[in-house]
Amino acid sequence: MGNVVRDMRVGLRNLRRAPGFALTAILTLALGIGLSTAVFTVAEALLLRPLPVVDQDRVLVLTGRTRDGSIDDYPLRLEQAREFARSGDALSRTAFVGYEGAAPLPVRDGAGLTRLRRALVSGDFFAVLGARPLLGRTLRPEDDVRGAAPVMVLSHRAWQQRYGGSPDVVGRRIVMHGDGTAYTVVGVMPRGLDYPAGVDAWAAILPATPEQNEPYMAFTLIARLAPGASAARAAGQLSGYFGRSGGSSMERELEGRARTLPELVVGDTRTPVLVFAAASGLLLLVTCINVANLLLVRGLGRVREVAVRTALGARRGRVVAQLMAEHLTLA
Repeated sequence: MGNVVRDMRVGLRNLRRAPGFALTAILTLALGIGLSTAVFTVAEALLLRPLPVVDQDRVLVLTGRTRDGSIDDYPLRLEQAREFARSGDALSRTAFVGYEGAAPLPVRDGAGLTRLRRALVSGDFFAVLGARPLLGRTLRPEDDVRGAAPVMVLSHRAWQQRYGGSPDVVGRRIVMHGDGTAYTVVGVMPRGLDYPAGVDAWAAILPATPEQNEPYMAFTLIARLAPGASAARAAGQLSGYFGRSGGSSMERELEGRARTLPELVVGDTRTPVLVFAAASGLLLLVTCINVANLLLVRGLGRVREVAVRTALGARRGRVVAQLMAEHLTLA
């Protein structure tokens, strides 16, 4: 241990004698390692880290689309969504998500106004996902009935950014500026659950919707595949439902579209992130090669020094250990 410490002190002294070499090597390593670490952190979060749901690849998001591709995200009315959920056998459980996604709404926070991106979902939304709350509880079917008390579940991001990650947020009241409705926060979801995209809070559909507006609301279906069923089968059943439904002539020409939840959350970022990660890996390789070349050039310039030390009786292993300690100090 004493030899290692002594060798590192000698290595540090040698690096101080060559500040240009040391600074160039350190900056090269810092640039390559820093950029690669940042990119791989993003790639891990987007592509490798699983969503906080049970068996994520069996959770589907279903909508309609026209056969010519001009419309690829056609929603269902609430009554249609309920009817389809009862008619097919490819899905074990189905929930509904407001087609507008996470809509920004003004809310009163203390004496000021701020915006909250609220998504309306059915009461069994989190049960379909199999998502467990980080704090409190999720929405329940009894929260999604006329006359139920308005409640909200916060996303992890909103909990951190708006409330500083305080565990006392459960029970807090959030007042909508438009109609004065006061929502009670009943839970916080874990990091990574971001559906619909950008959501700050989830609320139940019926308590937030005037009864006269219910027939005009549009929804996306989110469902869990039944055992042995496939996404293609679920999409085919939705196509069949559109064909026999009593909707407009355009609706009868629609076909079903099914995407897994991870596919929808990641979206079109998968390919660019993979390409960027590969480029960063190549950058890290080039960084290592450049530093290796710098060490090789410096080593060639120290041949005379090593020869003198050997002539004075230094053993080969001792010289190598000292050089390795110098490189370790640099790293």
